[in-house]
Amino acid sequence: MVLSIGVAVMCVGLAIGVVWVILPRIGSTGPLGVFLRVGALSGAVSVGAGVLDIMASSGAGDLSRVAADAAMVLAPALLCAALVVAPGRPLARSLPIAATVAAGAALSFALVPAAAPTIKAFTLTAACGLCAVLALRAPALPRRSRFVLAATMGSYGLYSAVRGVLSVTGDSLGPAFSPPGVTVAGIAAMLSTGVSIMMVGLPSASGATGGRRRGASISIGDWNLATAALGRERVRVLLLDLRLAARDLDPAAIDGPRGVETSLPSAATALRERLATGYGWRPEEVELITDATPRRRLRITI
Repeated sequence: MVLSIGVAVMCVGLAIGVVWVILPRIGSTGPLGVFLRVGALSGAVSVGAGVLDIMASSGAGDLSRVAADAAMVLAPALLCAALVVAPGRPLARSLPIAATVAAGAALSFALVPAAAPTIKAFTLTAACGLCAVLALRAPALPRRSRFVLAATMGSYGLYSAVRGVLSVTGDSLGPAFSPPGVTVAGIAAMLSTGVSIMMVGLPSASGATGGRRRGASISIGDWNLATAALGRERVRVLLLDLRLAARDLDPAAIDGPRGVETSLPSAATALRERLATGYGWRPEEVELITDATPRRRLRITI
């Protein structure tokens, strides 16, 4: 019953995330766009794992159990594959590794069914631990999303490690590691991961409030004209790309009004080049970038 409710909630959350966060950025070729698309795939795999688990619990057979466990491993492995994407490191390099890990885990579950829970626990420990580390080091993700994803993956990785150790030693698993406890922990991890992805769509908190300016203020030039020509959603994607590109070049950059504030030398030129090469902006989109830094007025005393 708990798993069925959890799967239903995940389905609703996945649908909201796809419509609100993924679709507006579906055309983005930068690392964030790749992460969002693969994140949606990981969410779908997680939902599939829940459905397969329900089927296995209802007597569907060992094959359903193997597929459910393999899908549980594949979900964080896909996130790892997306988090390492960067200019020069396309998804085509890391995605086969994630698929190979999941396939190897599935083979182990099928060949050694008695040890499958232990193997799954330690495989999830490795996958979630790696995902937590990669999330903390992923400049493509906003700060809040990084922290929530890293905390979620790190916590579930630790939970899986304890579960694996207890299964090896034969100690009592206790309520937290009983089948209902494992189900609740898995659902909580999946939902928290979904929240971290959906947080990408939230407005970024401006670090300029109450603080000193960071030098150049780079923004989308004529916002109304850009919105009329490209559409509101596309301009929102451009704004997000601009802020992420600035953080690629200057980790201390902060969000400004419809743009970013950075201490980069020749900031406008550097960001135009970065957005064209790293984020796939078209020439007409690159031309929207303007330097809105207020100029100091010279005071002449007579």
